[in-house]
Amino acid sequence: MVSLLLSLLRENLRLLVLSLVIIAFGALLIVTILWPAYKSPASKMYDSSLGYAALTRKMGRPFPVITAEVREREFTKPLMAEGVCSSEPYLVPVVPMARITSVKVQDGDRVSKGDPLLELDVTKARIKLESSKLALSTAEAELQRVKVGSAYVLAQERPDREKINVDASRERAAQITEKLARYRASEKKGLISRTALLEVEREFTNATQEVELAELFLGMSEKGVEQSRLIAENAVKDAREAVKHRTAELEEHTVISPVSGVVERVLMREGEYNQDSGKPGFVIAAGLWFEGYFDQSDFTWVEKTLGGVVHLASHPGTPLAVEVERIVPVVSFNEGGPEINRPLRPRGTGAPEWAATFPVRLKFVGDAASLPLAPGMTGFARLESKRRSLAVPREALVSVSAGKALVHVIDGDGKRKVREISVGHVDGIAAEVLGGLSAGERVIAEGHWGLRDDDGIEVVSNDGWK
Repeated sequence: MVSLLLSLLRENLRLLVLSLVIIAFGALLIVTILWPAYKSPASKMYDSSLGYAALTRKMGRPFPVITAEVREREFTKPLMAEGVCSSEPYLVPVVPMARITSVKVQDGDRVSKGDPLLELDVTKARIKLESSKLALSTAEAELQRVKVGSAYVLAQERPDREKINVDASRERAAQITEKLARYRASEKKGLISRTALLEVEREFTNATQEVELAELFLGMSEKGVEQSRLIAENAVKDAREAVKHRTAELEEHTVISPVSGVVERVLMREGEYNQDSGKPGFVIAAGLWFEGYFDQSDFTWVEKTLGGVVHLASHPGTPLAVEVERIVPVVSFNEGGPEINRPLRPRGTGAPEWAATFPVRLKFVGDAASLPLAPGMTGFARLESKRRSLAVPREALVSVSAGKALVHVIDGDGKRKVREISVGHVDGIAAEVLGGLSAGERVIAEGHWGLRDDDGIEVVSNDGWK
C-alpha cells in the first residue's frame, strides 16, 4: 500500500508542484491586489452591491479611520521665476550750447562717477565770465560811491547837506521871529507903519516854511540814502551771483559721469554743435541685478533678504547667488518677456489662463557679484521660502478648489463633521491651514473617502502623519 502511494506520488509530482504554485499565486494575488483593491474607495468594487462599503454597512460595522492632530509645521516652498539682468539707465544731459571739441568715451566703456565724458568749446563761456567779473567790479565801485555820497543818483539824498540847510533855516527863522516881535512893538507905539509890519510878517511866514521844507528834505534824504545803499548792495550781490552762474556754466562745458557703470550709448560726436540745451548725450547703465517675474500666487512667500540662485544662459552650469533686494507690489500680465495681450494655453484647469506676475529685484551676492555680467542676459531664478503654519496631512483634504478645502473633523464626542477650511501651500506631506481649524483639533487622514453622513467610524489610529 505504501509502495503504491509512493509510486503515485512519483508519477504526479509535477502536477502536485504545479497545483501548489497556482494556489500560492492565487493567495498572493488576493492578499496583495484583490483585497486592497476591494477595500479601496478608488476602485469600482468598493461601491458595488457586494463591495466592501456595502457589506460593512449591512453588517452594521463602523468604518476604520486614522486621524491626525492639527499642528504647526514648517513649510518650504520653492519659488521659480523667469527674468533678465537689468540696470538703471541714466540719461546724461549736455547743457551748454556750444561746439563739441572732444568725446572721451565710446559705447561699452566702463566709467566711474566723476570721469569726464565730453568737452565743449569754452571760448564764449570765458568771455561771459570775464564780462560778469567786470560787472561785479563796477557794482562794488558804485556801492563805495553811494557810501561816500558822491554818486550822481544821490543828488537829493545827502543827509549831511540837508542838516546844514535845516540848521540855517532855523537860525534865520529865529532871527525873523525876534525882528517880528520888535516891529510889532514899534507899530503899537506908532514908530513904524502898518505896511512895514506886514512885510516883516511875510518874511516870518517864508522863514517858517523854509524850516518845514528843510526838515522834510532831511527826512526824505535820510530814508532815501538807506534805500539807495540797499540797492547798491543788492547790485553787488546780483553781480556776484552772476559770476557764480558763469563759473558754473564754464564748468558744465566738461560733462562728467554722474554714476559708475557702462556707457550704453554715445549720442554725440566730436565737431557737432549742441543746439538743444539739456539734450541727452550719453546713456549709462548703472548697477546690475536680476529682474525676476514671479507668479502672483508666490506674493506672500517672497520676502526681502530671501536668498536663492540664478541660472543664466550665458553662464551654464554656474548657479549665481542672489538675494531679494526689492519687491514691486504690482501684478501685471508679464512672464519676464514682452507683455502679452492674450491668454496662455490651459495649464490643467480646462480654461485659458493669464500670466499674472510681479517683478522682484534680485541682487547678486558673493562671488556672483564679481562675474562678468551684462544687462539683457536671460535666465531663471530659484528661491526657497520657509514659514511655520498650522497643517493637516495632505490626505485629509477631501477636495481643494480656489484656496478652499473640505476636511472631516472629529469633535470631543468622537463624532465627525465636514468643515470648510482655507488652505495655502500644499506639498507632498501636508497642507497649510490658513483658517477654519485650530491647533489640537483632529481630522480624519485616512478612511474618509466614500463615507456617508450616517456611516459610523472607528478610530483605529491617531497617528495620521507620515
